[in-house]
Amino acid sequence: MTKSSVTIFCLFLALGLQLEAQEVLSKAEAIRQLMENNFDIRLSKNDIKIAENNTDILNSGYLPTLNGTAAVNYNSDNVSAVFSNGNVTEISGAKSDSRSANLNLNYVLFDGFNRKYSMERNKENLNITQLNAKATLEATLFTLFNAYYDVARNQLQVKSLKETLSISKERLTRTTFGFDYGRNTRLDVSNAEVDINNDSISYLNAIQTLGNAKRNLNLVLVNGITNDFEVDTTLMFNSNIQKADLMEALSKGNVQLALARAGIIITEYDEQINKSRFLPTLSVQGAYNYRLGNNNPASFLNSSTNKGVSYGANLSWSLFDGGASQTAIRNTRVNKDSQGLLLEQTNEQVTLNFENAWADYKNRLFNVRAQENNLKTNQQNFERTEEQFKLGRVTSIDFRTAQSNLLNARVNLIQSKYDAKLAELTLFQLTGKIQDARF
Repeated sequence: MTKSSVTIFCLFLALGLQLEAQEVLSKAEAIRQLMENNFDIRLSKNDIKIAENNTDILNSGYLPTLNGTAAVNYNSDNVSAVFSNGNVTEISGAKSDSRSANLNLNYVLFDGFNRKYSMERNKENLNITQLNAKATLEATLFTLFNAYYDVARNQLQVKSLKETLSISKERLTRTTFGFDYGRNTRLDVSNAEVDINNDSISYLNAIQTLGNAKRNLNLVLVNGITNDFEVDTTLMFNSNIQKADLMEALSKGNVQLALARAGIIITEYDEQINKSRFLPTLSVQGAYNYRLGNNNPASFLNSSTNKGVSYGANLSWSLFDGGASQTAIRNTRVNKDSQGLLLEQTNEQVTLNFENAWADYKNRLFNVRAQENNLKTNQQNFERTEEQFKLGRVTSIDFRTAQSNLLNARVNLIQSKYDAKLAELTLFQLTGKIQDARF
């Protein structure tokens, strides 16, 4: 083995040992960090709080309004007063002032059901906000496990490449001994050195790819940039998934379908709100008034005080508003028809997505079974070739071919398993049940 080959191998071996000592980030912990830190989830929670505030009694219009006012006025006038007895009084800088305070209470008894349907509309908007938050959560969970499984896949690939590198090292050692005793040629040794260098480069690239995958996962978790962790590579598939059950769940739990249905309900409330314009509005008012006035010396009264209550009712009815209300009602009916068409379109698209996802899921499962059989065959072939290689009955090229085939079979099986798991999660996301999936 050349000096550079030994150096590269030792470096990668040290890196491998470092990876083995890292802390494992469990799937449950990843979900916990996601729920606490992810920006999209935190923003959706704030949207829900705003929507909940809009459905509160304080935003309903059912509570009265109470206004208070107070004022103080000062006057300094030049007065020339002529009294009825003929006396004349002239005053410069005559002082006067007044103080007033008022409390006004107003309560709408009836507004044509505008408040009623506005409150129902706000509640439906809360439902839409919650559905959007659910869609955000489902998409973010899928993104999380896409990133999590990418780390797991690359982690297993690094392990496989490390094993391959170890086998290549053993092959180089055996080939070198064979050359020393005349059993192998210099070409055999050179080929072994080339292969170990190629395996070292592949191992280095895999470690770099693993680091990138970890940083991508950290971005989803908003957990800072750190590579000091491993992930759980165990895969748990949901057994006995039935297409009929998923189709039933799709119609009930798909977020896009639920949002389309909510859009129709919103237009129905809009129509009722616009119809309320044709009905009268009845309100009652009450007020308490207080006024104190200090008059200037030219006045007959030195001061006066007024205080008391007033109350009444007001009925208003817009008999004709130029056709604006009728136009608004017509437009809401058109919007309702558009929302119905949108629901049909969404249903067609969601059904298509589900059929494609189901076909992809079944195909991925078949690939897993095929790759498992392929790995078993290549494992047996490698073991037989390795035994024959040790006995000197096969060439190093044959050994390398069997080794490469085994590595490819391992990598392909790893890839197919995680592809199948993501295909399964896609089905659960479409049916609104990704939170119930086995991760």
